[in-house]
Amino acid sequence: MHAPAARPEPPAAGAPTRDPEGWRLGTVAGVPLYLARSWVVIAVVVTLLFAPVVARTAPGLGSAGSVVVALTYAVVLALSVLVHEVAHAVTARSVGLPPTRIVLTLWGGHTTFATEASSPGRSALVSAAGPLSNLALAGLGGLLVLPAEPGGLPWLLLSALALANLFVAVFNALPGLPLDGGRVLEAAVWAVTGDRLRATVVAAWAGRVLAVVAVVVLLGLPLLRGDRPSLLLAVWAVLVAGTLWTGATAVLRDARLRGRVASLRAQALQVPAVGVPAGAVVAEVTRAADAAGAAEVVLVAPDGRPVALVDRDAVSRVPRERWEVVPAASVAVGLAGPPVPSSAAGQGLVELLARAGGHPDAVTGNEVAAVVDAAGRVVGVLRGRDVVAAARREGAA
Repeated sequence: MHAPAARPEPPAAGAPTRDPEGWRLGTVAGVPLYLARSWVVIAVVVTLLFAPVVARTAPGLGSAGSVVVALTYAVVLALSVLVHEVAHAVTARSVGLPPTRIVLTLWGGHTTFATEASSPGRSALVSAAGPLSNLALAGLGGLLVLPAEPGGLPWLLLSALALANLFVAVFNALPGLPLDGGRVLEAAVWAVTGDRLRATVVAAWAGRVLAVVAVVVLLGLPLLRGDRPSLLLAVWAVLVAGTLWTGATAVLRDARLRGRVASLRAQALQVPAVGVPAGAVVAEVTRAADAAGAAEVVLVAPDGRPVALVDRDAVSRVPRERWEVVPAASVAVGLAGPPVPSSAAGQGLVELLARAGGHPDAVTGNEVAAVVDAAGRVVGVLRGRDVVAAARREGAA
């Protein structure tokens, strides 16, 4: 699997270090590699699930030997996932999509990128690279196992290589997000409709359908054979379905947020404001606001750049007899970021407002920016909390 969102990189270190993603193991193909702590869980589950199979296939290994071989299968599975993710990373880099990290997790792994794919073709190519790499490894393992003696250790390990990669390839090729097959489905719908958001929603719902199908298949097949599903298989089915469902739900939530963000417009959300020279006194500020019918006043530098927002509460505390002498700058709050064009909309609006508040990753609700028209004149003030409230209202509608 792969995810487009990039995360900030922690300081590099020579030895494995702890990180919200897990333990940093080093770099692969120039990309930081992490092992999630949840991987230990899947290693234990895979070992418990396959140790009895190994014991039946090669009884001469004994109980301890069967556990070791089953654990080796878990490691081979992790290495297969690593090949899968490296294929994503290398392919993405070749089409101008810089990878930022690879993480091996409970249910495989994911690769994150600095930006999103700019076209359906690139998205599909990067997505398909992972499963195709595992199909190639599965074929290699299948060829190498042919001359091996059945039941021997080489035969077991080569079979594990072939089966692990076949499993990773087939599972990730299923057509539903968050799996790679879901990304390919998303790209196909995107190419046909020209609407990426709609394509994401379709592929995410397909992922939810897959979650339900996974439970039915994993628990239904033993029943069709007249067997009762084991507790371990039931837990496995719930974990697989739960992972697919929660992943698809997260994608849907993100798609809804993107849809709401796309509808945001600076002109509709701004509070009317007027620009006043930065050297003005409080009396000039109040007269300008009354004349323009503006709720806010922005102080403007000689070069036309908005530099501060007059604090109305601070103005109310200045005695009226001093309005003609108190500088407006003494009752104003500085504007740290650049102004927002009144034509700004969607994600571009969010990014501009985030820069105004010094938070490049998200609008927190505390950002304030002046809004200017095409001529550079101040026409309004935009606050992060108003943008957040508008997005929430859109979501509730």
